[in-house]
Amino acid sequence: MLGYVKNYNFFVLLAGLLVFLLLTPVMQIHASDSVRVLLLWSLCLTLLIQVWSLIEDLKLFRLGMLLTVLAFTLTAISQFYQSDLLKLMSLIVFISFFGLGLVIAGREVFSKSSITLNTFAGALSLYLLLGMIWTLLYIFINQLQPLSFNGLEQGNELEFIYFSYITLTSLGYGDIVALAPVARTLAYLEVIVGQFYMAVLVGALVGKYITHHK
Repeated sequence: MLGYVKNYNFFVLLAGLLVFLLLTPVMQIHASDSVRVLLLWSLCLTLLIQVWSLIEDLKLFRLGMLLTVLAFTLTAISQFYQSDLLKLMSLIVFISFFGLGLVIAGREVFSKSSITLNTFAGALSLYLLLGMIWTLLYIFINQLQPLSFNGLEQGNELEFIYFSYITLTSLGYGDIVALAPVARTLAYLEVIVGQFYMAVLVGALVGKYITHHK
């Protein structure tokens, strides 16, 4: 089982991320808040199994489990008790979980001496995870300071997913605009990180792959 996780873990993670993103338009129209939370928690569980399970440090893995359970518990409670504090706390937990998962997965992807298709799936998964983390950061900022963004449909936080990925890829259509100083700072930092990731890190990965397969 462990061998399977090591050989194909990033394919499963990539599939989970893509399914979540592809379901976003459907969730915007049809799904209730509880269904959206359940899907986000399912994505956390996928990340926990496919990435955190590679950690040899049992204490760190238990931390991942604790963050997953805590995130689910806080978001579940916030569905029944509308509390800004609960929502902010759950966002902090989600950001921490995805952030630590990103670091763990990044070490696994870029420290490999041999490059496989699973490694490239991991690189793409990391790119998508960056977009997810910034999505949560934008929601957090907008929760702390409402009207930090212009062009958003009121109450529809899933639009931050769209805004995050067009910013990450530096497309920037201009239909959603960051207004608050902190929001603007986050936006241009996402562009910088996205460009650096693709140009430098993925470029180095491709170079290593070409060298090893000559």
